[in-house]
Amino acid sequence: MKLYYSPGACSLSPHIALREAGLNFELVQVDLASKKTASGQDYLEINPAGYVPCLQLDDGRTLTEGPAIVQYVADQVPGKQLAPANGSFERYHLQQWLNFISSELHKSFSPLFNPASSDEWKNAVRQSLNTRLGQVARQLEHAPYL
Repeated sequence: MKLYYSPGACSLSPHIALREAGLNFELVQVDLASKKTASGQDYLEINPAGYVPCLQLDDGRTLTEGPAIVQYVADQVPGKQLAPANGSFERYHLQQWLNFISSELHKSFSPLFNPASSDEWKNAVRQSLNTRLGQVARQLEHAPYL
């Protein structure tokens, strides 16, 4: 397997999951500006969307999107209990939080790093993020993890 990543991008959770799973994989760095791997390969041939993370399986198939990749990795080593069992309520709860993080938290940070975003817009984004992070904090009052 190969995990295509870029430093500072949202490739960290799949990287951690692969390490925790103990699976053999190769890390391949991608320059997101040029869409080239460190070896010069055209990354768009691997992932036409051009973003990371992307997990390429040994048979050439690929998975993108962090939540899908971490669940795939967890399912390869069920004995490690990296995720609840498929079909269980707990698994759907995991999917709920992975989707929340992906859609409500992660994407919300983008305007804060965009120089074209106005200060007014950034302040509104910060308020929204505080609300969303409050949801996470309330959940963690009752459990050691999401």
